[in-house]
Amino acid sequence: MLGHEILLRKLMPLRHFLVKNSINETNIESIRKYIDKITILTSLTYKQKIESFKRVTINSNILGGNKRINEISHLKYPPKEYVKRYGRANNINESVLYATFDPITALSEMRPKIGDLITISTWKLKTDYDLTVTPIFKNTTKNEEVYNGVSLRASIEYRKSLQQYDDDQLKKQLDIIIQFIADCFNKEVDDNNHFDYFLSSYYSNRIFWELQNGEIDAILYPSVRQSLTLTNIAIKPKIFDANYELEKVEESIIRQIPTKEKKGWFMEGTDSSKTFDDKLIKWN
Repeated sequence: MLGHEILLRKLMPLRHFLVKNSINETNIESIRKYIDKITILTSLTYKQKIESFKRVTINSNILGGNKRINEISHLKYPPKEYVKRYGRANNINESVLYATFDPITALSEMRPKIGDLITISTWKLKTDYDLTVTPIFKNTTKNEEVYNGVSLRASIEYRKSLQQYDDDQLKKQLDIIIQFIADCFNKEVDDNNHFDYFLSSYYSNRIFWELQNGEIDAILYPSVRQSLTLTNIAIKPKIFDANYELEKVEESIIRQIPTKEKKGWFMEGTDSSKTFDDKLIKWN
């Protein structure tokens, strides 16, 4: 049996856990022990200057009600001791800053309800730093009509990088593991079962702390809630703090959410600001 066939056979039992709601608290450890035996870890990495991104914060999630957020820290990543659930790119007790590049994706990820007070924050690069990023790119579309541009560009770079290898078996094995990691990130997850995120959170942890000796700053991955067409970013907190600052905040009340009858979001703006001190927002 060839090397890539062995790898495919080893990964086969894990593919059962790519189905929605297939992972729970009782099978986490057995999955972890099995996947630890598969030591191959690889992905495309490159440098990229990311000038800005956006976050949506549902105020009640932070303050317990529809109250105004005044502290800038409430718009950032949570302290790790408050992280009690697996996420797409974080383990329990591990803090990661999640962001998107447009507010619609951010709304789709957070999914506020009608009547929720939300704060959209825009963060800009304050240094000349180029992030070392790993893109999750193998699955560029769900419907073969709308494609994720970031994933498509990464696929082109990936094909170029494979040309450095002469060993066809190695190429096949690299391709298999990168495809599997992409499938883990693109898994549909039950909102009420955070353990369902385990596979992508497991690989995120290894990408952040093992790949290139821990030099990866951020992971770019397609938004499952936008059918893979748009891109999210997960960034290490220290890298975010050192290189990004708040540019703008916009406060709104959600008046309409997407339904079968009404497509799209409608928000009623209540305030905005571009003025801050070290810790506080100075609302208009």
